Amino acid sequence: MLLLLHASLPGLTTPPTKNWIPFLRRPLYLDETYAADVGFDPLKFVEREGPWWELAGAATAHRRVAWMREAEIKHSRIAMLAAAGWPLSELYHGPLAGAAGLPFGLDPTQGRAPSLLNGNLAESAPLLVLAVLFASYLECRTLDQVHGLTATGRTLRAGQPVELTYSPGDLGFDPLSLYDFWGRLMPPLVEARAAVDNEYRLDWLVYHRRVMEAAEIKNGRLAMLAITGYAFQEALWGVPVVDQTPILFTPLPELLFSGAW
Repeated sequence: MLLLLHASLPGLTTPPTKNWIPFLRRPLYLDETYAADVGFDPLKFVEREGPWWELAGAATAHRRVAWMREAEIKHSRIAMLAAAGWPLSELYHGPLAGAAGLPFGLDPTQGRAPSLLNGNLAESAPLLVLAVLFASYLECRTLDQVHGLTATGRTLRAGQPVELTYSPGDLGFDPLSLYDFWGRLMPPLVEARAAVDNEYRLDWLVYHRRVMEAAEIKNGRLAMLAITGYAFQEALWGVPVVDQTPILFTPLPELLFSGAW
């Protein structure tokens, strides 16, 4: 039975190469090198020539896809923070300001979060400057990563074989080891095989890391859509998003037992 595990391990068979939308042709440069690659690039951004690619040092389609994935994952992370922070600021700014004895700062926007469309961003200018400086620092620290100059392949660390891979957006920051969470949860038969077969163990860990990378990018894509929706909804209706859909922002016990819904 152990001999069957390698053949049945997810990710070791040839993955599907269809486009996310069936009637669209999958571009050849989207070859599933990166997690959550569904073959969807209808505007063919990678094929569009321009001086920006020369500035980025991305002459080949492979490097262009890597560059754009770097941008996508970083925007995804910002969007996930924003998608959570936007409604939380509208829900708790008042109570926190009152508890601290500070004035209610959302009066100029009628309770809406400050944004490009809602206005009132000048009040947050110092924080925005600090955020830009911090992001610039991270970008400068990861230029080798962005330009594909990092080492890849299998090597030894502390006597244990490890897989060095290029992962767009990898800043080396994972204090809770979430990327390897599923990889560490080995069923008994897999654990037994991995104990005697380092190649199999590495394949298992690499596959499950890819699963977590796919989860991150997919949640990030959803968050980018969500934060765009927040901005336009509030700009058009002039009402905080938490008041437009209060059922989504009501604590579950209150939702179930208050009788208001």
